[in-house]
Amino acid sequence: MDTLMVLCSLLLLLLTKNAAVLGQLDGSSRGSGSPPPARINSVTPPLRLQPSTPSITHFVNESFIIFCQTVQKDIDTKWRDPRGQTRENTKGRVHIEKKTGLLALVFEHISLDDMGNWTCEVNSIANGNRNVNVEREFFTSFELLVNQKISFGKTEQVQSVREGRDALVNCFVEGMPKPEVSWLLNGEYINTVNSSKHTRLSNGLYIKNVSQSDAGEYTCRALRITPTFSDAEQITILLRIQHKPHWFYNETMPVQFAYVGGWVNLSCDAMGEPPPSFTWLHNGKGIVGFNHRIFVADYGATLQLEVKNATQFGDYKCKVANPLGMLERVIRLRPGPKPNCPSRFELKRIYSHGFELDLRTPRMSNASEQMQIYGYRVAYMSEREFRFTASNWSYAKQRDFSFHQGQHFLIPNLMENTTYLMRAASRNLAGLSDWSVVKKFTTAAGCSWNPSLLYPLLALILASIWS
Repeated sequence: MDTLMVLCSLLLLLLTKNAAVLGQLDGSSRGSGSPPPARINSVTPPLRLQPSTPSITHFVNESFIIFCQTVQKDIDTKWRDPRGQTRENTKGRVHIEKKTGLLALVFEHISLDDMGNWTCEVNSIANGNRNVNVEREFFTSFELLVNQKISFGKTEQVQSVREGRDALVNCFVEGMPKPEVSWLLNGEYINTVNSSKHTRLSNGLYIKNVSQSDAGEYTCRALRITPTFSDAEQITILLRIQHKPHWFYNETMPVQFAYVGGWVNLSCDAMGEPPPSFTWLHNGKGIVGFNHRIFVADYGATLQLEVKNATQFGDYKCKVANPLGMLERVIRLRPGPKPNCPSRFELKRIYSHGFELDLRTPRMSNASEQMQIYGYRVAYMSEREFRFTASNWSYAKQRDFSFHQGQHFLIPNLMENTTYLMRAASRNLAGLSDWSVVKKFTTAAGCSWNPSLLYPLLALILASIWS
């Protein structure tokens, strides 16, 4: 037994020496450096994120800062973006800022490209067992989720398409997560599911064979509902249908009358898309001089003439044109007799908020039946308005009467117990007569209702409806 114990001791001593010799030989073959480190990954590192949630959600253009805190103050820490690239820049939209024990990742303005996993990691070398250096890689990460608010990008709020063609009403909806889009026309929902006319596309609403009835206001509505939030936005798009010009009214006035010294308005009302241009010609030539004015609107032009002499009578042509077509209309301006001034201009009845007038003009003996007086024009304003406008009658209110509306000449909607200045002129096809003398009438104080006034009031209502 003693002999066996001695042999075991000698064998153990021999193995120990051999291991030491092999270690020296192995070290000399590598040079005099430190032993190679062993790389050990740790998923429970001595790192901590502030805030520490594994998933963080932000909207585009929001700012955000997250800190990576280490236990050891003097070790090298770095951030990697979702593509695995190290972020080392200290300036820019996304940059890092170093502080003692902290490495901040700063997002000045978040973009969709920032979405993904961001990782904070640190490499440290520590002594392991038996004097072996061990390189430990510690890391922790978070997921950045980016939402984009609903917007409509470069969507134009006025769009056009030619009549008879297929149209695409563009609506470029942007948002993350992607919203659901629906459409309305003039406030009414458009069913695009089982429609042969409308098709909803990713970039707008497709409309087959558009006509004038398809023009109007289209509402592009975007809606989304997620587990964390919901929102909705909309934009209204005016769709214009391009078409060649056409007249507003089928009935025309091929002949109009005026007298030397008077005024006349020649109207040319037509519509088209794009809005047409209007050109006036007199006897085939352009109109020159200072005796006219042209008032142009989107869908009409009025030529106002001050007739100084007989050379201004003749044919006036209105030309309406846009890139899709052209129209022409000729109005023949002929001389007519100037109407006589009213021979009677009196107050017939007084109300608290109006007057009934008595207007008369004798029959014109030197005029045909066509050129006889057919009505009146009354201009009026209160004494206060008269003083305020320095007696300028161009600011006065006006009311026109025609005989076919009846022989009751009512001026409504006046203020009670107020004095008004009034004047009247006769009307025939050639224009207005000279104005009568100015008269003052005062409305009644308080209610002055009388059952006998029912008929004139009804006549006024009917005249307003049919005028």
